[in-house]
Amino acid sequence: MRIVKIIAMSLAVSLLPAAANAAIIEHVKVSVVDRGATSGVLLERMSASMQTVAEQLLLDKDTEKVSPVQNEYTRLLGEVGDRVLNGYQMEAVSMQLGSVTQVTMVVAPWNETISNVFVDLQFSGVEENTAALLQSKMPALREQMEAVLRGSSADASDWAGGVLRRLVREQVETELPEFRAAVDVVREQQRTVVQVVIYPVGQLVQSIDYEMVSQSIPNLLLLNIKQRYAQKTQELRGLPVNYVTRHKQELEAAFLSELKEEPEVKRHNLRPSIMLTPGVNSGARIRLESDEYKIWFEGYGDIGRDENNISGRAHFGKYISKRDEIFGEVGVVLDDVRWDFSAGYALHYGKTTASYMRRSPTGENVYRLEQDITPKWRLRAEHFSGSNTTEIGVRYRIHEFLSAEYVYSNDKPYFRIVGNL
Repeated sequence: MRIVKIIAMSLAVSLLPAAANAAIIEHVKVSVVDRGATSGVLLERMSASMQTVAEQLLLDKDTEKVSPVQNEYTRLLGEVGDRVLNGYQMEAVSMQLGSVTQVTMVVAPWNETISNVFVDLQFSGVEENTAALLQSKMPALREQMEAVLRGSSADASDWAGGVLRRLVREQVETELPEFRAAVDVVREQQRTVVQVVIYPVGQLVQSIDYEMVSQSIPNLLLLNIKQRYAQKTQELRGLPVNYVTRHKQELEAAFLSELKEEPEVKRHNLRPSIMLTPGVNSGARIRLESDEYKIWFEGYGDIGRDENNISGRAHFGKYISKRDEIFGEVGVVLDDVRWDFSAGYALHYGKTTASYMRRSPTGENVYRLEQDITPKWRLRAEHFSGSNTTEIGVRYRIHEFLSAEYVYSNDKPYFRIVGNL
């Protein structure tokens, strides 16, 4: 009887460590490591692929039952890894059992590894300079794609392409949500080529309504800069309307930064401003004004008047404060080549200008009130004391060099074509 008790106690003691070490596997952590130079991003993708397999095999298993056949589990995981991780061979699999079971898998490339990576990054449907601007939103994208592939197995490009697609898609969605990306990985002789095409989606800018005007200097002096910026604003074509809307202030600031460095702007001490109006037919309106002077030349052709219907006027003004201007005007009527000269003062208040001038040799007083209703529409009221004539004119600017004005006069209404030089 005593012998039976001793045997029973011995068996109980021998079973104590196993009972104490037994546990249910609640979590599995898989780490795939490489003896070579495979990037961490690809190794994480490998680990995630094998994580699912390991969880299906081990979760909720009793470590006491797994332990005797642990070698079978590691062998099975190795065989699955050889099939799943294309381009890599499984060198070793180890397992540390517990409620959180750690599985470590050591892999090596089959043969050749990637050392030469070329990223062909293209932006479809946009101008070259615009493509450079868009690429600047993702400055590290090329380097990141190269780093993902460099050192990995040359035979793993198929599923490595999936990693690159996710990487590019996430960056594009974050930085350029108005665009989508297509990624392809091909092997060309001794190098791996990553072809990335980023293309716009949604409504696109199809045309640009562009103008550059100045009320401070004659527009003829701006012809060169006007042509250059006509080309620059055309670079917005092909961009998504939503992108232009979201980056409106940034695009305007970029244009202004370039305008301020233009020789014509510096030479004439001009103050540039720009307003972009996003849309399928977008608008780009540039104004170049001065806080020091105001010079303009206009020619008039009047329809509905029998005399004095071809004339011209030049205005030379100097600002003595932000609102106050003193000026001189020279006018000519071509019917009998009659000249007049005026000296005056103008008060500028927002979009309203009130001015007075004394005209010689007639000796008449001229009172003028102008109101800019919109950038293209202007209302003018003018009284000439010598002839006791009052005019009210509504002017529409067709473009920088041509306007049309309907004039209601107590003398005789007429229609005026205005050439803005």
